[in-house]
Amino acid sequence: MTWLAHLRTAALVGTGRHTVPPAPTELGVRPPDGRAHEEMLLGQAALADVLSRASRTPMKRQATDLPEPAPHDTAPEVSDEAARMLDLLLSQPPGGLVVRTQLVVDWLQLAEASSQRVPHQLLARLLSFANANPSVAPHLRPAIGIRGQWLLGLMPTAKGQRPATTANWAELQGADAASALELLRGSDPAAARGQLDTHWTTLSARERAVLLAKFSTNLHGDDEQLLERALDDKAKSVRDVAAGLLDRLPTSARAGRMAARLHPLVHFKGLLGKRIEIDLPPEPDAAAVRDGIAPAPRQGEPDRLGRLDAIVRGAPLDVWTSVTGRSPASTLALLEGESRVLEAMTTAAALRPELDWVRALLHVHTDLRLLNCLPAAERGQELVRHIKGGTTQPMALVQLLLDMPRPWGPPLADAVLELIASTDGAQFAVVLSSVLPTALPPEAADHCRLLMERLEDDARRRALRDVVQYRSFLQSLTEAFR
Repeated sequence: MTWLAHLRTAALVGTGRHTVPPAPTELGVRPPDGRAHEEMLLGQAALADVLSRASRTPMKRQATDLPEPAPHDTAPEVSDEAARMLDLLLSQPPGGLVVRTQLVVDWLQLAEASSQRVPHQLLARLLSFANANPSVAPHLRPAIGIRGQWLLGLMPTAKGQRPATTANWAELQGADAASALELLRGSDPAAARGQLDTHWTTLSARERAVLLAKFSTNLHGDDEQLLERALDDKAKSVRDVAAGLLDRLPTSARAGRMAARLHPLVHFKGLLGKRIEIDLPPEPDAAAVRDGIAPAPRQGEPDRLGRLDAIVRGAPLDVWTSVTGRSPASTLALLEGESRVLEAMTTAAALRPELDWVRALLHVHTDLRLLNCLPAAERGQELVRHIKGGTTQPMALVQLLLDMPRPWGPPLADAVLELIASTDGAQFAVVLSSVLPTALPPEAADHCRLLMERLEDDARRRALRDVVQYRSFLQSLTEAFR
């Protein structure tokens, strides 16, 4: 048995059952006297590891396997101070990963603005960091320079990169086909529509439903013909997807058919005290069932309120103003107490969206879907109103705040910080901690420092500390590139 084999056996069964072998005399080494068997085993294992590594023969590569040498960089390298700060971000970053990642992005953007590049000795570490943090990757060029782009081409595919679509979409299956169609829908809606229309009859019902749902991206009136075709599908799942998409097209033929069904149900009555009365829809005919109105069940009572919901969601909202002859706001005032109808109208307004109705509905019916339809500046004002008015649970506003352009305006930033400082603000701060450093404007840093002195719990202090550290480091970055 060889020395290495003896070592492995001793390590496997233990030094109590197998003697630690002495090192071969030809190595010219001897362990120190008086050491325990366990120490002798570990020492010889380390020696064996060094010898194994040193004795390996380098792999020979053919000249054709070697990449072309990197071209010379023409852009000037950043200053020593800017390079030192990138080195610090990659090795001993301030704050957590969120702050670190954003500061690396800021560094790259400042380098791009100044037409300078990353030092060569930092390229490998920067590219490895970007590979582990996909949000950095889109900002690498041109700051990494020509050599960085050469090096990037030698690296494995970055994490999170979506697969390229194939030229023959019909060859893709399942999730790959859905992902490819979604990508195509984003870049060329007409081509995506043509692909699905061409292969419609070769797909299963489940595939038709999943793929048709991708048309929520860039939905347009030109999609109406395909959606009308889907209304005749044998599978209810496909018909439901088509009806839901057509709810978002208030000028479609189906919307006109829904309007014709809604008009006779809405009555504007009263001489002095005007009011709106709404009838329930009758039993649907075949055309109404095709448009997504539920037929009578085989057993039990029909859901006539559900039918009314479907009609209200599918009809243009101006049906209501054409009946009353009043503005959306005045019309909605006459529907006080009709919570179910208001909910269906809210869904319709949010899906399209129709801003006059969105604004009017927000004054009578608080709904986050409506807030998300507003332009960013107006949405910020409404969020401040909701936060200060306490009309909505703070956690329900998180997604809207995450979707807001950054940095936020000072009124919204102050309202959010006041909410964080409130009794129940800890969880709110934790959930928003990933965006607070970039969402709060520079002038909010002093407010954060004051709150850190007042607050005692670690969760909120950490979130606010990240804001202060981010702003301080960003200021230093900006000065390094001047």
